[in-house]
Amino acid sequence: MPPSSPPPEPAPGTRVGRFLLLEQLGQGGMGVVFRAREENLGREIALKVIAPLFAHDPEFRERFTREARAQASLESAHVVTVYAHGEEDGYLYIASQLIPGGDLGQMIRDEGPPTLVEALEVIEQVASGLADAHDAGLVHRDIKPGNVLVRRRPGSIRAYLADFGIARRMNADATRFSTTTAGTPSYMAPELHGGAKAGPSTDIYALGCVLWVALTGTPPYQGMSEFQLIAAHVREPVPQLEGDSAMVHATNRILRTAMAKEPAERYQSAAEMGSDLQAALRLPVTPGAAVPEGKGATALRPAVRPAVRPAVRPTGARPAPTPAPPAPPAPPAPGATTPPRPPSVPRPTPSPDPSPAPPAWLSSTPTPRRTRRGRTWWIAGGVAATVALAGGIAAALLTGGDDDPGGKGGDDFLALQPKEILQAAEKDMSVVRNARIRGQFADGGDTITVDVTATTSGDCRGTMKSASSGGTAEILRVDETVYLRADRAFWNASTSDPTTTTLILGVIGDKWVAENSLLESTEAFCDLDEFLERDGREDATATEVGQSSVGGEKTVRIEQKEGSQREVLDVRIDEPHYLMRIEESDVDHFEFSDFDKDVTIEKPADGDVFPLQEYLDTIEKGLGALPGAEESPSGAPSE
Repeated sequence: MPPSSPPPEPAPGTRVGRFLLLEQLGQGGMGVVFRAREENLGREIALKVIAPLFAHDPEFRERFTREARAQASLESAHVVTVYAHGEEDGYLYIASQLIPGGDLGQMIRDEGPPTLVEALEVIEQVASGLADAHDAGLVHRDIKPGNVLVRRRPGSIRAYLADFGIARRMNADATRFSTTTAGTPSYMAPELHGGAKAGPSTDIYALGCVLWVALTGTPPYQGMSEFQLIAAHVREPVPQLEGDSAMVHATNRILRTAMAKEPAERYQSAAEMGSDLQAALRLPVTPGAAVPEGKGATALRPAVRPAVRPAVRPTGARPAPTPAPPAPPAPPAPGATTPPRPPSVPRPTPSPDPSPAPPAWLSSTPTPRRTRRGRTWWIAGGVAATVALAGGIAAALLTGGDDDPGGKGGDDFLALQPKEILQAAEKDMSVVRNARIRGQFADGGDTITVDVTATTSGDCRGTMKSASSGGTAEILRVDETVYLRADRAFWNASTSDPTTTTLILGVIGDKWVAENSLLESTEAFCDLDEFLERDGREDATATEVGQSSVGGEKTVRIEQKEGSQREVLDVRIDEPHYLMRIEESDVDHFEFSDFDKDVTIEKPADGDVFPLQEYLDTIEKGLGALPGAEESPSGAPSE
């Protein structure tokens, strides 16, 4: 029952049940969002405290509970995870995943619009999350830059759709809340202003508007009043970028389709829009340029930035934009070859009439949704053999029912269905910042053993060992640089010439070697998010196969099968429900421990790093050893 009198306004320092409010992150019509600490678990989360206007209304409270449960059951790599909801100390709240990078709108205000490729990649990820929400029967109803959270890392960006605060199930009966026009006028589909019901098509329209904001930094339509703004959405042509590259033409087609005035002319699903965004990303960025390459959908590849933003204007006035001077090109990395940056960037321009013919792939036929890439571990690069782990390291942790399985332990937790247990494990693992990973996997006739502390920043430290050679190497990955320190057996297994091993060890001693050929490959096990990424076992069956113990913690064992693939996952019974072990075969298995321990991973001092590549270059050129290497009578460095 709602309290008889409202509690005081929440503020940093206030306790809401087990949550301590630390910092206000934002405020909207539905309530206030705080960075908070869930004290029983010691983790930081985002806590939205619902405004009293809504929290004290019985009809809203009933719908809020129903939709919070639905959102908690939604599994998506690009939707913010909901952990818990309820009422504590008179406050109605919803606790969710904390994304530290802020939202897309703030990023644009701080840094300016992203590049063309970055903008397409961000919106493609949001489209993936929106498709998952629609598949679960949820309509967002308020997609805007402030509800797209972003987390940047060197060379990549990850986007999450957030705040389903006014979301509604597609088949839900209208209430006095859901019949009120919901959303933000700058991103609302034209039919909503005529009283039409929100649905997937209106979400897609809003996502098209957000794509324009990501491209240019401003909304697609502007006006002196809300009436003029609504009229622009209803009557004005869809804005377009200037430019002749295939990527620009494809982007304009996506804008026209997503923001079509008639719902029937828009994409029929967010998945279809996401597929076209993926296809656009495979096209040349500039006329005559090579197709951009990258390591995946989130890699930030060289691209152009819009040089101007659309001028703020009343409806009906369409002045030609004035080009801004081009930004200077970024200096290339030493030794790298990069395509020349064009002198100017696609500019916003009114929609052409007639429009240029689109590429063949941009048809009205829906294209398949993205499949997540499999996980392959490349343990070696230029100095060791390549090792691959077949299948997924961390399997798909599947979605359960509508009820939130979090907040349970002991017998209550064991009473959940196997898929609900895996869902709870996924949620608790999604907020872990670092963990120790120990395990082994088969590599041909060899078995590789690893013991690393992995982090969500991509930094790591640990060891890897070959069973056949007995060789061991320490590995350290810091700030996008990989360092190795290996023994003789490791180097012997890495080269076919024992003389080379003697040469290397003689000059290296016990120093580290920078080995950046391993940079991308080590991400698979140094980046905790990458290690735990789902590999798409949506059709797998999950069965409980008993209880066990891992690292002194009681676990419940869940077996997943899909075709010939099988894996057994041990999930901690007590809270937090961490994934403790994963077993894919008699040889391949990994254990997790030391979650969120205080760790410091620092690069070695400059004096402790030997410039091996420079040394080998001088040998190859016949210039002798580097200064400091003692010469033996035979001319080879002595040990």
